[in-house]
Amino acid sequence: MVLSVRYKANLLEMRSFKRFETELVHLGFTHFQPLAPLRPWVQRYFHLRVATDLPQNIEQTFYPDGGTSLHFYFPTQTISSDEPKVLFHCGQSRHSHAFLPGIELLIVRFHPGGAFDLLGIELQDIKSTTSVTAIDATQLQLTGLDQLLSQLAQTNQPAQRIALLEHWLLQLNQRQFTAALSRHKCARINLVQASLPKLIQTQASLEDFYGQLPLSRRQFERRFKQETGLSPAQLLQLNRVKVARNLLSQSPNLSLVQVAFDCGFYDQAHLHQHFVRVTQQTPGQYKKRKMSQISNPTSR
Repeated sequence: MVLSVRYKANLLEMRSFKRFETELVHLGFTHFQPLAPLRPWVQRYFHLRVATDLPQNIEQTFYPDGGTSLHFYFPTQTISSDEPKVLFHCGQSRHSHAFLPGIELLIVRFHPGGAFDLLGIELQDIKSTTSVTAIDATQLQLTGLDQLLSQLAQTNQPAQRIALLEHWLLQLNQRQFTAALSRHKCARINLVQASLPKLIQTQASLEDFYGQLPLSRRQFERRFKQETGLSPAQLLQLNRVKVARNLLSQSPNLSLVQVAFDCGFYDQAHLHQHFVRVTQQTPGQYKKRKMSQISNPTSR
């Protein structure tokens, strides 16, 4: 009989950030926690400053988890008139990114639906009009973005840049909240966000989840997809695979049967099926690579 071990997603997440600091040291990786009022929507800020003396580009693989992000790319040349470029990343598939030597990057990582509440971006509309997963954010007509880019260009300190970002996000959040109230939608404000903690539990039952909602299943799924670009079932499976990846990374000696059980999959076969679809590799291959990295820390 497989014993159940309770893992807390938040603890695994924090450990993964610590692991990234070691694994991505060659990218100058650091992370920052958002202010308390922004935490329901913003997961983390990430800062990367790649060394200029690296012999070649550094390629890193990223996996989908339902979240989206704003990427601010700062000029490598110290020219005061240059403003950072900003892209909105909304893809939900595995992808690799090449980091150029000397590049500086600041990332705002949103929880699922967070970009809708703070920026007013409807993911369903974007995905229905384009297959591109990285969009020039200046085309999204975000209030105050041009001014923010100008302000960011005036400093090269990550902490000051994050303070400017947070001020901008707090202003946007207040505008979104005021607009919702004016449309008499106060009873439905943040319904998706309020339901996320229940949904992303690895042992969550969708039937039980839908039974506790104040809306019909059809109404909620329509609203959920509008805000996150995903169905509740898709987000649940992405989160289960994310927790499985963290378990395999942090405790690679666990059996795949144990990982499947702890992550809410019916059995190892279901873990295999969903893991391959999200990561394009089997749990066994992922586990083997992580164990290799532990025995040989210089490997990636």
